[in-house]
Amino acid sequence: MSEPIGPTVAASQPTLEALARKLNTIELRLARIEEQMGRPPAAGIDGLEPELTTGPALQIANALGSPAATIPVFGRALLGIAGAYFLRAMTEMGTLPLEAGVGLGLAYAVAWMALAAKTPGGQRLEITVRSATSVLVLVPLIWEATVRFQALSTWVAAAVLAGFTILGLVVSWRKNITALAWVALLAGVVTAWGLLAATKDALPFTLALLAVAAAVEVSACLEHWLPERWVAAGSANLAVLLLTYLAVRDALPPGYVALSAAAAPVAQVALLGIYLTSTLVRTLGRGFSFTIFETTQFAAAFAIGVGGAVAAADGSGFLPFAMPAFALLCGAACYLVTFTHLERRGRHDRNFYTYSTFGLLLTLAGSWLLLSGTPLVMGWSFLALACIVAGGVGARITLRWHGLLYLLLGAVLSGAAAAAGRLLIGSAVGLSGLSTAGWVAIAAVALSYATAMHYQMRAVRTGTHSGLSLAVTAIMAWHAAGLSAGLLTGLYLNVAGQEAAIAYCATLRTAVITSMSLLLAWAGLRWNMPELTRLVYPLMILGGYKLVAQDLHGDRTMALFLSLLLFGGTLVLLPRWLRTKGAQGVASAEG
Repeated sequence: MSEPIGPTVAASQPTLEALARKLNTIELRLARIEEQMGRPPAAGIDGLEPELTTGPALQIANALGSPAATIPVFGRALLGIAGAYFLRAMTEMGTLPLEAGVGLGLAYAVAWMALAAKTPGGQRLEITVRSATSVLVLVPLIWEATVRFQALSTWVAAAVLAGFTILGLVVSWRKNITALAWVALLAGVVTAWGLLAATKDALPFTLALLAVAAAVEVSACLEHWLPERWVAAGSANLAVLLLTYLAVRDALPPGYVALSAAAAPVAQVALLGIYLTSTLVRTLGRGFSFTIFETTQFAAAFAIGVGGAVAAADGSGFLPFAMPAFALLCGAACYLVTFTHLERRGRHDRNFYTYSTFGLLLTLAGSWLLLSGTPLVMGWSFLALACIVAGGVGARITLRWHGLLYLLLGAVLSGAAAAAGRLLIGSAVGLSGLSTAGWVAIAAVALSYATAMHYQMRAVRTGTHSGLSLAVTAIMAWHAAGLSAGLLTGLYLNVAGQEAAIAYCATLRTAVITSMSLLLAWAGLRWNMPELTRLVYPLMILGGYKLVAQDLHGDRTMALFLSLLLFGGTLVLLPRWLRTKGAQGVASAEG
Protein backbone atom coordinates (compact mmCIF):
# COMPACT_ATOMS: atom_id res chain seq x y z
CA MET A 1 0.00 0.00 0.00
CA SER A 2 1.51 3.27 -1.08
CA GLU A 3 1.96 6.17 1.31
CA PRO A 4 -0.11 9.35 0.85
CA ILE A 5 1.71 12.06 -1.02
CA GLY A 6 -0.44 15.04 0.11
CA PRO A 7 1.54 15.98 3.22
CA THR A 8 4.81 15.65 1.38
CA VAL A 9 3.71 18.07 -1.32
CA ALA A 10 2.36 20.52 1.27
CA ALA A 11 5.59 20.42 3.21
CA SER A 12 7.59 21.09 0.07
CA GLN A 13 5.70 24.28 -0.79
CA PRO A 14 7.55 26.56 1.71
CA THR A 15 10.86 25.12 0.46
CA LEU A 16 10.02 25.93 -3.14
CA GLU A 17 8.89 29.46 -2.21
CA ALA A 18 12.09 30.04 -0.29
CA LEU A 19 14.14 28.89 -3.26
CA ALA A 20 12.21 31.23 -5.60
CA ARG A 21 12.80 34.12 -3.20
CA LYS A 22 16.55 33.39 -3.10
CA LEU A 23 16.72 33.18 -6.90
CA ASN A 24 14.97 36.55 -7.20
CA THR A 25 17.43 38.06 -4.74
CA ILE A 26 20.37 36.72 -6.73
CA GLU A 27 18.89 38.14 -9.95
CA LEU A 28 18.48 41.53 -8.30
CA ARG A 29 22.10 41.58 -7.14
CA LEU A 30 23.32 40.54 -10.57
CA ALA A 31 21.24 43.34 -12.13
CA ARG A 32 22.87 45.90 -9.82
CA ILE A 33 26.35 44.67 -10.72
CA GLU A 34 25.53 44.83 -14.43
CA GLU A 35 24.12 48.32 -14.03
CA GLN A 36 27.30 49.49 -12.30
CA MET A 37 29.34 47.98 -15.15
CA GLY A 38 27.24 49.86 -17.69
CA ARG A 39 25.44 46.82 -19.03
CA PRO A 40 21.59 46.63 -19.34
CA PRO A 41 19.84 44.53 -16.70
CA ALA A 42 19.03 40.94 -17.47
CA ALA A 43 15.61 40.05 -18.80
CA GLY A 44 13.03 39.00 -16.29
CA ILE A 45 14.05 41.45 -13.58
CA ASP A 46 10.63 43.14 -13.88
CA GLY A 47 9.04 40.05 -12.42
CA LEU A 48 10.56 40.50 -8.97
CA GLU A 49 8.25 40.38 -5.99
CA PRO A 50 7.03 43.76 -4.69
CA GLU A 51 8.60 43.45 -1.29
CA LEU A 52 12.05 42.93 -2.86
CA THR A 53 11.85 46.12 -4.95
CA THR A 54 9.77 48.52 -2.86
CA GLY A 55 10.79 47.92 0.74
CA PRO A 56 12.17 50.90 2.73
CA ALA A 57 15.54 49.29 3.25
CA LEU A 58 15.84 48.47 -0.43
CA GLN A 59 14.85 52.02 -1.42
CA ILE A 60 17.66 53.40 0.70
CA ALA A 61 20.01 50.85 -0.78
CA ASN A 62 18.97 51.83 -4.29
CA ALA A 63 19.52 55.51 -3.49
CA LEU A 64 22.97 54.99 -1.97
CA GLY A 65 24.09 52.10 -4.10
CA SER A 66 27.08 50.02 -3.21
CA PRO A 67 29.96 51.58 -1.26
CA ALA A 68 32.11 51.31 -4.37
CA ALA A 69 29.71 53.63 -6.18
CA THR A 70 28.79 55.91 -3.27
CA ILE A 71 32.18 56.83 -1.88
CA PRO A 72 33.48 58.41 -5.11
CA VAL A 73 30.40 60.67 -5.23
CA PHE A 74 31.30 62.25 -1.90
CA GLY A 75 34.95 62.29 -2.87
CA ARG A 76 34.18 64.35 -5.96
CA ALA A 77 32.09 66.71 -3.77
CA LEU A 78 35.09 67.26 -1.47
CA LEU A 79 37.28 67.95 -4.49
CA GLY A 80 34.71 70.51 -5.62
CA ILE A 81 34.82 72.27 -2.25
CA ALA A 82 38.61 72.11 -2.40
CA GLY A 83 38.48 73.93 -5.73
CA ALA A 84 36.49 76.73 -4.10
CA TYR A 85 39.10 77.06 -1.36
CA PHE A 86 41.80 77.15 -4.01
CA LEU A 87 40.14 80.13 -5.67
CA ARG A 88 39.86 81.83 -2.29
CA ALA A 89 43.55 81.20 -1.55
CA MET A 90 44.57 82.62 -4.93
CA THR A 91 42.48 85.71 -4.18
CA GLU A 92 43.91 86.16 -0.68
CA MET A 93 47.48 85.88 -2.02
CA GLY A 94 46.74 88.57 -4.58
CA THR A 95 47.25 86.30 -7.58
CA LEU A 96 43.67 86.99 -8.55
CA PRO A 97 42.05 90.41 -8.10
CA LEU A 98 39.19 90.45 -5.61
CA GLU A 99 36.55 91.07 -8.24
CA ALA A 100 37.92 88.35 -10.49
CA GLY A 101 38.11 85.87 -7.61
CA VAL A 102 34.52 86.56 -6.64
CA GLY A 103 33.35 86.28 -10.22
CA LEU A 104 35.18 82.99 -10.76
CA GLY A 105 33.78 81.66 -7.48
CA LEU A 106 30.23 82.47 -8.51
CA ALA A 107 30.76 80.89 -11.91
CA TYR A 108 32.27 77.85 -10.20
CA ALA A 109 29.20 77.44 -7.96
CA VAL A 110 26.83 77.81 -10.89
CA ALA A 111 28.89 75.28 -12.85
CA TRP A 112 28.28 72.69 -10.15
CA MET A 113 24.55 73.36 -10.31
CA ALA A 114 24.68 73.09 -14.09
CA LEU A 115 26.55 69.81 -13.74
CA ALA A 116 23.76 68.57 -11.47
CA ALA A 117 21.23 69.60 -14.11
CA LYS A 118 23.03 67.53 -16.77
CA THR A 119 23.33 64.44 -14.59
CA PRO A 120 20.96 61.63 -15.67
CA GLY A 121 17.78 61.54 -13.60
CA GLY A 122 18.42 58.03 -12.34
CA GLN A 123 21.52 59.14 -10.43
CA ARG A 124 19.58 60.89 -7.69
CA LEU A 125 22.36 60.78 -5.13
CA GLU A 126 24.81 62.29 -7.60
CA ILE A 127 22.37 65.10 -8.41
CA THR A 128 21.69 65.87 -4.74
CA VAL A 129 25.37 65.86 -3.75
CA ARG A 130 26.41 68.07 -6.66
CA SER A 131 23.61 70.54 -5.90
CA ALA A 132 24.56 70.62 -2.22
CA THR A 133 28.19 71.22 -3.24
CA SER A 134 27.05 74.17 -5.33
CA VAL A 135 25.16 75.60 -2.33
CA LEU A 136 28.13 75.06 0.01
CA VAL A 137 30.34 76.96 -2.42
CA LEU A 138 27.98 79.82 -3.15
CA VAL A 139 26.53 80.72 0.27
CA PRO A 140 29.84 81.46 2.09
CA LEU A 141 31.19 83.16 -1.02
CA ILE A 142 28.28 85.54 -1.46
CA TRP A 143 28.22 86.27 2.27
CA GLU A 144 31.91 87.22 2.46
CA ALA A 145 31.85 89.08 -0.87
CA THR A 146 28.92 91.22 0.29
CA VAL A 147 29.46 91.66 4.04
CA ARG A 148 33.20 91.27 4.60
CA PHE A 149 34.91 92.39 1.38
CA GLN A 150 32.02 94.45 -0.03
CA ALA A 151 32.98 93.31 -3.49
CA LEU A 152 29.32 92.83 -4.37
CA SER A 153 26.59 95.41 -3.93
CA THR A 154 23.46 94.36 -2.13
CA TRP A 155 21.51 94.52 -5.39
CA VAL A 156 23.94 92.21 -7.18
CA ALA A 157 24.03 89.85 -4.21
CA ALA A 158 20.23 89.72 -4.08
CA ALA A 159 19.98 89.11 -7.82
CA VAL A 160 22.59 86.33 -7.74
CA LEU A 161 20.96 84.71 -4.73
CA ALA A 162 17.49 84.80 -6.27
CA GLY A 163 18.72 83.50 -9.61
CA PHE A 164 20.70 80.70 -8.00
CA THR A 165 17.74 79.63 -5.84
CA ILE A 166 15.41 79.61 -8.83
CA LEU A 167 17.97 77.59 -10.80
CA GLY A 168 18.02 75.02 -8.01
CA LEU A 169 14.22 74.86 -8.06
CA VAL A 170 14.24 74.34 -11.83
CA VAL A 171 16.76 71.52 -11.56
CA SER A 172 14.66 69.93 -8.84
CA TRP A 173 11.56 70.21 -10.99
CA ARG A 174 13.23 68.66 -14.02
CA LYS A 175 14.73 65.82 -12.01
CA ASN A 176 11.69 65.44 -9.74
CA ILE A 177 13.80 65.53 -6.58
CA THR A 178 11.96 67.20 -3.71
CA ALA A 179 15.00 67.18 -1.41
CA LEU A 180 16.86 69.39 -3.88
CA ALA A 181 13.99 71.89 -3.86
CA TRP A 182 14.15 72.10 -0.07
CA VAL A 183 17.95 72.57 -0.13
CA ALA A 184 17.79 75.36 -2.71
CA LEU A 185 14.82 77.10 -1.11
CA LEU A 186 16.08 77.03 2.47
CA ALA A 187 19.57 78.12 1.40
CA GLY A 188 18.16 81.06 -0.54
CA VAL A 189 15.68 82.17 2.14
CA VAL A 190 18.06 81.89 5.08
CA THR A 191 20.91 83.62 3.22
CA ALA A 192 18.64 86.43 2.05
CA TRP A 193 17.44 87.13 5.59
CA GLY A 194 20.98 86.93 6.91
CA LEU A 195 22.25 89.42 4.35
CA LEU A 196 19.27 91.70 5.03
CA ALA A 197 20.08 91.73 8.74
CA ALA A 198 23.81 92.23 8.14
CA THR A 199 23.61 94.96 5.47
CA LYS A 200 20.35 96.58 6.73
CA ASP A 201 19.32 97.09 3.10
CA ALA A 202 15.75 95.79 3.03
CA LEU A 203 14.54 96.49 -0.50
CA PRO A 204 16.84 94.30 -2.66
CA PHE A 205 16.52 91.22 -0.48
CA THR A 206 12.76 91.71 -0.16
CA LEU A 207 12.52 91.69 -3.93
CA ALA A 208 14.74 88.59 -4.02
CA LEU A 209 12.41 86.80 -1.62
CA LEU A 210 9.43 87.86 -3.73
CA ALA A 211 11.13 86.47 -6.84
CA VAL A 212 11.71 83.15 -5.08
CA ALA A 213 8.08 83.11 -3.91
CA ALA A 214 6.94 83.72 -7.49
CA ALA A 215 9.08 80.81 -8.72
CA VAL A 216 7.60 78.52 -6.07
CA GLU A 217 4.08 79.56 -7.08
CA VAL A 218 4.85 78.83 -10.73
CA SER A 219 5.95 75.38 -9.62
CA ALA A 220 2.76 75.00 -7.56
CA CYS A 221 0.65 75.86 -10.58
CA LEU A 222 2.37 72.94 -12.29
CA GLU A 223 1.64 70.76 -9.22
CA HIS A 224 5.21 70.62 -7.91
CA TRP A 225 6.58 71.18 -4.38
CA LEU A 226 3.37 72.19 -2.65
CA PRO A 227 4.66 71.95 0.97
CA GLU A 228 7.46 74.44 0.28
CA ARG A 229 4.94 77.21 -0.43
CA TRP A 230 4.57 77.95 3.30
CA VAL A 231 8.28 78.76 3.64
CA ALA A 232 8.43 80.99 0.57
CA ALA A 233 5.17 82.77 1.36
CA GLY A 234 6.00 83.32 5.04
CA SER A 235 9.40 84.78 4.17
CA ALA A 236 7.91 87.09 1.54
CA ASN A 237 5.14 88.23 3.90
CA LEU A 238 7.57 89.08 6.69
CA ALA A 239 9.90 90.90 4.30
CA VAL A 240 7.10 93.09 2.91
CA LEU A 241 5.83 93.77 6.43
CA LEU A 242 9.33 94.86 7.48
CA LEU A 243 9.61 97.10 4.44
CA THR A 244 6.22 98.64 5.20
CA TYR A 245 7.21 99.19 8.83
CA LEU A 246 10.39 100.97 7.74
CA ALA A 247 8.44 103.07 5.22
CA VAL A 248 5.84 104.35 7.70
CA ARG A 249 8.37 105.34 10.35
CA ASP A 250 9.27 108.98 10.71
CA ALA A 251 12.95 108.03 10.91
CA LEU A 252 14.72 104.81 9.97
CA PRO A 253 16.42 102.77 12.69
CA PRO A 254 20.20 103.33 12.89
CA GLY A 255 22.16 101.75 10.07
CA TYR A 256 19.28 101.02 7.71
CA VAL A 257 19.59 102.12 4.09
CA ALA A 258 17.16 104.87 3.05
CA LEU A 259 14.11 103.79 1.07
CA SER A 260 12.52 105.49 -1.89
CA ALA A 261 8.88 106.52 -1.73
CA ALA A 262 7.91 103.75 -4.18
CA ALA A 263 9.76 100.95 -2.38
CA ALA A 264 6.97 99.74 -0.09
CA PRO A 265 4.11 100.11 -2.64
CA VAL A 266 6.09 98.16 -5.27
CA ALA A 267 6.72 95.31 -2.85
CA GLN A 268 3.11 95.29 -1.66
CA VAL A 269 1.70 95.21 -5.18
CA ALA A 270 4.18 92.49 -6.14
CA LEU A 271 3.17 90.32 -3.18
CA LEU A 272 -0.51 90.78 -3.97
CA GLY A 273 -0.01 90.11 -7.65
CA ILE A 274 1.96 86.91 -7.11
CA TYR A 275 -0.59 85.20 -4.91
CA LEU A 276 -3.65 86.62 -6.65
CA THR A 277 -2.41 85.28 -9.96
CA SER A 278 -1.40 81.94 -8.49
CA THR A 279 -4.76 81.46 -6.79
CA LEU A 280 -6.70 82.30 -9.94
CA VAL A 281 -4.59 79.99 -12.08
CA ARG A 282 -4.85 77.05 -9.68
CA THR A 283 -8.53 77.33 -8.74
CA LEU A 284 -10.01 78.55 -12.02
CA GLY A 285 -7.47 77.64 -14.68
CA ARG A 286 -6.43 74.25 -13.33
CA GLY A 287 -9.65 73.47 -11.46
CA PHE A 288 -8.00 72.69 -8.12
CA SER A 289 -9.87 73.28 -4.87
CA PHE A 290 -8.78 75.97 -2.43
CA THR A 291 -6.24 74.63 0.03
CA ILE A 292 -5.64 75.90 3.55
CA PHE A 293 -2.49 77.59 2.29
CA GLU A 294 -4.24 79.43 -0.53
CA THR A 295 -7.10 80.61 1.66
CA THR A 296 -4.71 81.86 4.35
CA GLN A 297 -2.16 83.40 2.01
CA PHE A 298 -4.79 85.01 -0.22
CA ALA A 299 -6.19 86.82 2.82
CA ALA A 300 -2.72 87.67 4.16
CA ALA A 301 -1.55 89.07 0.82
CA PHE A 302 -4.59 91.34 0.60
CA ALA A 303 -4.25 92.46 4.21
CA ILE A 304 -0.56 93.27 3.75
CA GLY A 305 -0.95 94.74 0.28
CA VAL A 306 -4.02 96.91 0.79
CA GLY A 307 -3.56 97.81 4.46
CA GLY A 308 0.17 98.30 4.08
CA ALA A 309 -0.20 100.51 1.03
CA VAL A 310 -2.70 102.74 2.78
CA ALA A 311 -0.48 102.98 5.87
CA ALA A 312 2.63 103.69 3.83
CA ALA A 313 0.86 106.38 1.81
CA ASP A 314 -0.10 108.17 5.06
CA GLY A 315 -3.40 109.42 3.65
CA SER A 316 -1.89 111.43 0.81
CA GLY A 317 -1.41 110.88 -2.88
CA PHE A 318 -2.98 108.36 -5.19
CA LEU A 319 -2.46 105.09 -3.30
CA PRO A 320 -4.96 105.67 -0.45
CA PHE A 321 -7.69 105.66 -3.10
CA ALA A 322 -6.17 103.22 -5.60
CA MET A 323 -5.66 100.28 -3.25
CA PRO A 324 -9.15 100.33 -1.67
CA ALA A 325 -10.61 100.73 -5.16
CA PHE A 326 -8.56 97.74 -6.24
CA ALA A 327 -9.93 95.76 -3.29
CA LEU A 328 -13.48 96.69 -4.35
CA LEU A 329 -12.71 95.63 -7.90
CA CYS A 330 -11.37 92.29 -6.68
CA GLY A 331 -14.45 91.85 -4.47
CA ALA A 332 -16.71 92.42 -7.45
CA ALA A 333 -14.61 89.97 -9.48
CA CYS A 334 -14.97 87.33 -6.74
CA TYR A 335 -18.74 87.77 -6.78
CA LEU A 336 -18.72 87.55 -10.58
CA VAL A 337 -16.67 84.35 -10.55
CA THR A 338 -18.88 82.84 -7.86
CA PHE A 339 -22.29 83.49 -9.38
CA THR A 340 -21.54 83.38 -13.11
CA HIS A 341 -18.75 80.83 -13.45
CA LEU A 342 -18.86 78.45 -10.49
CA GLU A 343 -22.63 78.49 -9.94
CA ARG A 344 -23.35 78.04 -13.63
CA ARG A 345 -21.31 74.86 -13.52
CA GLY A 346 -23.37 73.72 -10.52
CA ARG A 347 -20.39 73.74 -8.19
CA HIS A 348 -21.42 74.74 -4.69
CA ASP A 349 -18.15 73.41 -3.34
CA ARG A 350 -15.24 74.83 -1.37
CA ASN A 351 -14.24 77.15 -4.21
CA PHE A 352 -17.77 78.55 -4.43
CA TYR A 353 -17.96 79.46 -0.75
CA THR A 354 -14.35 80.65 -0.56
CA TYR A 355 -14.71 83.02 -3.51
CA SER A 356 -18.05 84.33 -2.24
CA THR A 357 -16.58 84.92 1.23
CA PHE A 358 -13.59 86.76 -0.23
CA GLY A 359 -16.00 88.82 -2.31
CA LEU A 360 -17.80 89.86 0.89
CA LEU A 361 -14.62 90.60 2.86
CA LEU A 362 -12.89 92.50 0.06
CA THR A 363 -15.98 94.60 -0.59
CA LEU A 364 -16.28 95.45 3.09
CA ALA A 365 -12.57 96.25 3.42
CA GLY A 366 -12.40 98.34 0.25
CA SER A 367 -15.51 100.38 1.08
CA TRP A 368 -14.38 100.82 4.70
CA LEU A 369 -11.03 102.27 3.54
CA LEU A 370 -12.53 104.36 0.75
CA LEU A 371 -15.63 105.81 2.45
CA SER A 372 -16.75 106.89 5.89
CA GLY A 373 -19.81 108.19 7.72
CA THR A 374 -23.06 108.59 5.82
CA PRO A 375 -21.57 107.68 2.38
CA LEU A 376 -20.32 104.38 3.80
CA VAL A 377 -23.72 103.59 5.34
CA MET A 378 -25.40 104.47 2.05
CA GLY A 379 -23.00 102.19 0.19
CA TRP A 380 -23.60 99.24 2.51
CA SER A 381 -27.36 99.88 2.40
CA PHE A 382 -27.29 99.80 -1.39
CA LEU A 383 -25.27 96.57 -1.32
CA ALA A 384 -27.74 95.06 1.13
CA LEU A 385 -30.71 95.80 -1.11
CA ALA A 386 -28.85 94.67 -4.24
CA CYS A 387 -27.85 91.36 -2.69
CA ILE A 388 -31.31 90.66 -1.29
CA VAL A 389 -32.97 91.45 -4.62
CA ALA A 390 -30.44 89.46 -6.67
CA GLY A 391 -30.64 86.60 -4.20
CA GLY A 392 -34.42 86.61 -4.33
CA VAL A 393 -34.63 86.72 -8.12
CA GLY A 394 -32.09 83.95 -8.63
CA ALA A 395 -32.92 81.97 -5.48
CA ARG A 396 -29.35 82.49 -4.27
CA ILE A 397 -29.40 82.08 -0.52
CA THR A 398 -25.71 83.01 -0.21
CA LEU A 399 -26.30 86.44 -1.72
CA ARG A 400 -29.29 87.04 0.53
CA TRP A 401 -27.27 86.28 3.65
CA HIS A 402 -24.54 88.62 2.42
CA GLY A 403 -27.18 91.31 1.99
CA LEU A 404 -28.35 90.73 5.54
CA LEU A 405 -24.79 91.16 6.81
CA TYR A 406 -24.34 94.43 4.87
CA LEU A 407 -27.65 95.62 6.35
CA LEU A 408 -26.69 94.73 9.90
CA LEU A 409 -23.25 96.35 9.63
CA GLY A 410 -24.81 99.51 8.22
CA ALA A 411 -27.28 99.68 11.11
CA VAL A 412 -24.50 99.19 13.66
CA LEU A 413 -22.06 101.63 12.04
CA SER A 414 -24.68 104.36 11.66
CA GLY A 415 -25.69 104.11 15.31
CA ALA A 416 -29.29 103.27 14.41
CA ALA A 417 -29.19 99.91 16.19
CA ALA A 418 -27.75 101.43 19.37
CA ALA A 419 -30.22 104.33 19.24
CA ALA A 420 -33.13 101.89 18.92
CA GLY A 421 -31.87 100.04 21.98
CA ARG A 422 -31.65 103.23 24.03
CA LEU A 423 -35.17 104.20 23.01
CA LEU A 424 -36.63 100.75 23.72
CA ILE A 425 -34.92 99.60 26.91
CA GLY A 426 -32.98 102.69 27.92
CA SER A 427 -33.89 106.16 29.05
CA ALA A 428 -33.76 108.04 25.73
CA VAL A 429 -36.92 109.78 24.51
CA GLY A 430 -37.83 111.29 21.18
CA LEU A 431 -36.20 110.82 17.79
CA SER A 432 -33.94 113.84 17.74
CA GLY A 433 -30.87 111.78 18.58
CA LEU A 434 -30.85 109.92 15.25
CA SER A 435 -28.24 111.09 12.74
CA THR A 436 -28.61 111.27 8.97
CA ALA A 437 -26.69 108.02 8.63
CA GLY A 438 -29.07 106.45 11.15
CA TRP A 439 -32.12 107.44 9.13
CA VAL A 440 -30.48 106.07 5.98
CA ALA A 441 -29.86 102.75 7.75
CA ILE A 442 -33.44 102.60 9.07
CA ALA A 443 -34.80 103.24 5.58
CA ALA A 444 -32.58 100.46 4.26
CA VAL A 445 -33.86 98.12 7.00
CA ALA A 446 -37.48 98.84 6.04
CA LEU A 447 -36.87 98.38 2.30
CA SER A 448 -34.82 95.23 2.85
CA TYR A 449 -37.52 93.79 5.10
CA ALA A 450 -40.24 94.48 2.53
CA THR A 451 -38.13 92.96 -0.26
CA ALA A 452 -37.15 89.89 1.76
CA MET A 453 -40.77 89.29 2.82
CA HIS A 454 -41.91 89.59 -0.79
CA TYR A 455 -39.65 86.74 -1.85
CA GLN A 456 -40.32 84.82 1.35
CA MET A 457 -44.07 84.87 0.72
CA ARG A 458 -43.43 83.32 -2.68
CA ALA A 459 -41.31 80.64 -1.01
CA VAL A 460 -44.00 79.94 1.61
CA ARG A 461 -46.43 78.93 -1.12
CA THR A 462 -44.06 76.07 -1.94
CA GLY A 463 -43.72 75.12 1.71
CA THR A 464 -40.19 76.54 2.03
CA HIS A 465 -39.10 78.38 5.16
CA SER A 466 -35.70 79.94 5.81
CA GLY A 467 -33.84 81.45 8.67
CA LEU A 468 -33.26 84.56 6.60
CA SER A 469 -36.79 85.85 7.19
CA LEU A 470 -36.32 85.26 10.91
CA ALA A 471 -33.11 87.30 10.95
CA VAL A 472 -34.39 90.19 8.83
CA THR A 473 -37.63 90.31 10.85
CA ALA A 474 -35.60 90.48 14.07
CA ILE A 475 -33.63 93.46 12.71
CA MET A 476 -36.82 95.15 11.53
CA ALA A 477 -38.67 94.49 14.81
CA TRP A 478 -35.79 95.91 16.84
CA HIS A 479 -35.68 99.18 14.91
CA ALA A 480 -39.46 99.47 14.55
CA ALA A 481 -39.97 98.96 18.27
CA GLY A 482 -37.25 101.48 19.08
CA LEU A 483 -38.70 104.09 16.75
CA SER A 484 -42.20 103.48 18.11
CA ALA A 485 -40.99 103.87 21.69
CA GLY A 486 -39.12 107.05 20.81
CA LEU A 487 -42.10 108.50 18.97
CA LEU A 488 -44.59 107.72 21.77
CA THR A 489 -42.35 108.98 24.57
CA GLY A 490 -41.56 112.14 22.62
CA LEU A 491 -45.23 112.85 21.94
CA TYR A 492 -46.15 112.13 25.58
CA LEU A 493 -43.59 114.59 26.91
CA ASN A 494 -44.59 117.23 24.36
CA VAL A 495 -48.26 116.93 25.37
CA ALA A 496 -47.81 116.50 29.10
CA GLY A 497 -44.82 118.77 29.35
CA GLN A 498 -41.25 118.11 30.32
CA GLU A 499 -42.23 118.02 33.95
CA ALA A 500 -44.41 114.93 33.41
CA ALA A 501 -43.51 111.73 35.18
CA ILE A 502 -40.77 109.79 33.39
CA ALA A 503 -42.23 106.60 34.89
CA TYR A 504 -45.01 106.63 32.30
CA CYS A 505 -42.38 106.58 29.54
CA ALA A 506 -41.33 103.13 30.82
CA THR A 507 -44.97 102.04 30.62
CA LEU A 508 -45.16 103.21 27.02
CA ARG A 509 -42.04 101.17 26.19
CA THR A 510 -43.65 98.10 27.79
CA ALA A 511 -46.73 98.69 25.66
CA VAL A 512 -44.58 98.80 22.54
CA ILE A 513 -42.88 95.50 23.40
CA THR A 514 -46.11 93.66 24.16
CA SER A 515 -47.81 95.06 21.05
CA MET A 516 -44.88 94.00 18.89
CA SER A 517 -45.08 90.49 20.35
CA LEU A 518 -48.78 90.23 19.54
CA LEU A 519 -48.20 91.60 16.03
CA LEU A 520 -45.49 89.03 15.31
CA ALA A 521 -47.69 86.22 16.60
CA TRP A 522 -50.61 87.35 14.43
CA ALA A 523 -48.46 87.80 11.29
CA GLY A 524 -46.76 84.44 11.69
CA LEU A 525 -50.07 82.62 12.03
CA ARG A 526 -51.84 84.69 9.39
CA TRP A 527 -49.28 84.00 6.62
CA ASN A 528 -48.09 80.58 7.83
CA MET A 529 -44.61 81.83 8.72
CA PRO A 530 -43.58 80.07 11.94
CA GLU A 531 -40.20 81.80 11.86
CA LEU A 532 -41.98 85.02 12.89
CA THR A 533 -43.69 83.45 15.88
CA ARG A 534 -40.29 82.28 17.12
CA LEU A 535 -39.45 85.91 17.90
CA VAL A 536 -42.40 86.34 20.23
CA TYR A 537 -40.98 84.86 23.42
CA PRO A 538 -37.44 86.28 23.01
CA LEU A 539 -39.09 89.70 22.71
CA MET A 540 -41.14 89.03 25.84
CA ILE A 541 -37.98 88.02 27.71
CA LEU A 542 -36.50 91.37 26.72
CA GLY A 543 -39.68 93.03 28.01
CA GLY A 544 -39.34 91.16 31.29
CA TYR A 545 -35.81 92.43 31.71
CA LYS A 546 -36.98 95.99 31.06
CA LEU A 547 -39.85 95.54 33.52
CA VAL A 548 -37.47 94.54 36.31
CA ALA A 549 -34.75 97.05 35.44
CA GLN A 550 -36.97 100.12 34.88
CA ASP A 551 -40.66 99.82 35.69
CA LEU A 552 -40.22 98.37 39.19
CA HIS A 553 -37.95 101.28 40.10
CA GLY A 554 -40.38 103.98 39.01
CA ASP A 555 -41.88 106.49 41.42
CA ARG A 556 -45.47 106.19 40.16
CA THR A 557 -47.58 103.24 41.35
CA MET A 558 -50.14 103.74 38.58
CA ALA A 559 -47.41 103.49 35.94
CA LEU A 560 -46.20 100.24 37.47
CA PHE A 561 -49.77 98.93 37.60
CA LEU A 562 -50.25 99.62 33.89
CA SER A 563 -46.95 97.99 32.97
CA LEU A 564 -47.76 94.86 34.96
CA LEU A 565 -51.25 94.76 33.48
CA LEU A 566 -49.96 94.98 29.93
CA PHE A 567 -47.15 92.48 30.38
CA GLY A 568 -49.15 89.98 32.41
CA GLY A 569 -52.14 90.16 30.11
CA THR A 570 -49.92 89.50 27.09
CA LEU A 571 -48.34 86.51 28.81
CA VAL A 572 -51.82 85.07 29.43
CA LEU A 573 -53.11 85.86 25.96
CA LEU A 574 -50.17 84.74 23.80
CA PRO A 575 -50.14 80.97 24.51
CA ARG A 576 -53.93 80.70 24.20
CA TRP A 577 -53.92 82.75 21.01
CA LEU A 578 -51.08 80.73 19.47
CA ARG A 579 -52.85 77.45 20.25
CA THR A 580 -56.19 78.68 18.88
CA LYS A 581 -54.76 80.16 15.73
CA GLY A 582 -52.58 77.10 15.19
CA ALA A 583 -55.57 74.75 15.49
CA GLN A 584 -57.54 76.90 13.05
CA GLY A 585 -54.65 76.82 10.62
CA VAL A 586 -54.44 73.02 10.80
CA ALA A 587 -58.21 72.67 10.29
CA SER A 588 -58.19 74.98 7.28
CA ALA A 589 -55.24 73.10 5.80
CA GLU A 590 -57.05 69.76 6.22
CA GLY A 591 -60.24 71.18 4.75
